[in-house]
Amino acid sequence: MKNKAIALFLLFFYLGTAQTTPELLSIEKFKRSSTTNDKILYAFTTAEYYLDTDNIDASQKWLNIARDFLNPRVADSTACLIHSLQSELFYYSGLFQFGKDESLKEILIAKKNKDNLLIADGYFFLGIHQIELKQYKDAQESLWKSSKIYPKVQAPKRMRAIIQNEHIYNNLAQVKIKLHELDSAFFYNKKAYDFALKAKSRRGIPNTEQTFGEIYLMKKMPDSAAYYFERSIDSATKSAYYDIVLLDYGFLMQCHSNNAKLREAFYQKGLQLMNLRMVNAAFQKYFFTKALDVFRTVDSQKTIYCQDQIIDIDSRAQIDGNLYLQNFTDQYVKNEKKVLSLEVLKLKKQKDIVLFQLIIAILLLFLLAFVILYIRRKSKINSTLLKQKNDISKDLHDDIGSGISSILIHSDLLQKNGDVDAKQKVLLLKINDTAREVSQRINTFVWSLNTEHNTLRDFKEYVQFYAENLFEGTPMELRFIEQTESDKPLLIDGKTRKSLFFGLKEIFNNVLKHSQASKITVKIVALDKKILLIEVKDNGLGMLASNHFGNGLINLQKRIEEMNGSVLMETQNGLYTRIQIPLHR
Repeated sequence: MKNKAIALFLLFFYLGTAQTTPELLSIEKFKRSSTTNDKILYAFTTAEYYLDTDNIDASQKWLNIARDFLNPRVADSTACLIHSLQSELFYYSGLFQFGKDESLKEILIAKKNKDNLLIADGYFFLGIHQIELKQYKDAQESLWKSSKIYPKVQAPKRMRAIIQNEHIYNNLAQVKIKLHELDSAFFYNKKAYDFALKAKSRRGIPNTEQTFGEIYLMKKMPDSAAYYFERSIDSATKSAYYDIVLLDYGFLMQCHSNNAKLREAFYQKGLQLMNLRMVNAAFQKYFFTKALDVFRTVDSQKTIYCQDQIIDIDSRAQIDGNLYLQNFTDQYVKNEKKVLSLEVLKLKKQKDIVLFQLIIAILLLFLLAFVILYIRRKSKINSTLLKQKNDISKDLHDDIGSGISSILIHSDLLQKNGDVDAKQKVLLLKINDTAREVSQRINTFVWSLNTEHNTLRDFKEYVQFYAENLFEGTPMELRFIEQTESDKPLLIDGKTRKSLFFGLKEIFNNVLKHSQASKITVKIVALDKKILLIEVKDNGLGMLASNHFGNGLINLQKRIEEMNGSVLMETQNGLYTRIQIPLHR
C-alpha cells in the first residue's frame, strides 16, 4: 500500500512538470485503473506515446511510474518490455552504455522465459547501442543473432511494438556502411526494404529509402542518392516521422554541396521544420553536423551558427543526461530497496520455514524412536509367542502324539487276541479309528503351527501325502496336477493351510464314502500369483441327496468365506468342487 502511495505521488509530481496531453494521458484515466497490471499497462502505453511524439522526458517519467508498480523479482515479459523501452530511451538520450546494460537485462530475462521474439529484440537494441559506441564488429554480431533468433511465424501482439525484420536488416546495412562494405550494405538494406514494403511499415519504408541514399552518397553517386532522399522525405512526411525528414534535408545538402541555391533551400527547410515540429535533439544534432560539413569552407557565418547549435544541443543533452542519470539512479535505488525488502521478507519466511522444519524433524525423531521401541517390544512378544507355540507343538507331538500311538498299538494287540469277543472287537475298532483321527488332527495342528511349512509347495505336498494314504488300498485312482512355482515362494499362513486342509479332507472322505467314483483329480495352482485355485473332480454320482454331506459343506463354506474366498460345488459327470482364495506373496 505504501509503495502504491509513493508511486501515485510521483505520478502527480511528474505530470505537474510535463506538458498537457490528450485524454489518452489524463490522470483521471490512470486513477480509474483498478488493478496493478492495468496501471502498469496504462503507464507503459503512455510512455510509448510520448516516445513516439519525441517527448523523451515525459516518456521516461511515465516509464518510471510503470516501474514503481512492477515487482522487481518477477522476471516475465512485462519486465523484458520495460528494459526494452528503457534501452530505447537511453539511445535517444545518448546514454549508449546504459542502453547496452538494459538490453543485456532484457536478453537475460527473455532467455529464462524462452521467448525468442524478446531475445531478438534485446540483441537488436544491443546492436544499435554498439553502433553508436563505434563497436561495429560487436554490433554486427548482435544484429546477426537478432536476425537468426527472430521467429519465422508471426508473433502475438505485445504490450510494446517489437522490432521487425526490416529494423534488423536496415541496421545491419548501417553497420556495413560504417565498415565501408557498401555492396553488403546494399544487400542487407534491400532485404530490409522488401520486408518494410510487405509489412507496409510506416517508419521502415522511409528509413530504408534514406539508407539507399547514404549508400549512393558514399559511392559518389549524388544524383541517385538525392533520388532516394527525396523518396524518403515523401514517405516520412506521410507518416509524420519528421526526424527522418530532417535527416534527409541534411543528406540532400551534402548531395548538392556544390549548388549554393539547393544547398541553402534544404538548409532553410530543415530550420523551418525544427521550428514547426518537435524533433528529437539527436536528429537535430545530426542535421547541424551535416550542415557544418557543407558550410565549413563556403560560409563562415553559417559554420559558426551550426557549431553554436551543436554546442547548445550537447550542453542541453549533458544537462538532460545528468537529469536522466539522477532519475535513473533514484529509480534504481528505489528498485534495489524494494528488492532488499523482498529479500529480507524472504529470509524471514525461510527462517520460519527452517524453524518449522526443525520442530517437525524433532517430532518425527521422537515418533521414530517410539515406533522402533514399539516394534522391538512387539518383536520380543512375537518371539516369545513363537517360542511358546513351538513348545506347544513339540509337546503335542512328543507327549500326546506318543500317547495316542501307544493307544493304537495296544488296540491292535487286543484285536489280535483270541480271547476278545465280537462285541469287544467292535469297540476296539472304534477306539482305533478315533485314535487315528485324533492323531491325524494333532499332526495337522502341529504342521500348521510350524512356520517352515508356510509355502504353497509344502501345502500341496502335505495334501498329496494325505490323499495318497487315504486312497491307498482302494479302487480309487488319484491324479495330482502340478504347476511350476516362481523363483520367489508363494506363502500361505498356518491358519489358512489348516482350514484349507480340513476342507479338502472333508471332500476326499465324501468322495471315498459316497461318490462311488473310480477316479479323482486334484489341481492346486496359483493364478497370476494372486489367487489360489483348488479344483477337485471325480467321476462318481455327483451332488445327490443320498451323498450330500450336509454339515461338511456348510463348514467348508464358512472356512472359505473367512478367508475372503469362494467355493462352488456342482455335478459335472461327477462332483466338481472349485475353491478360490486371495493369495499373498
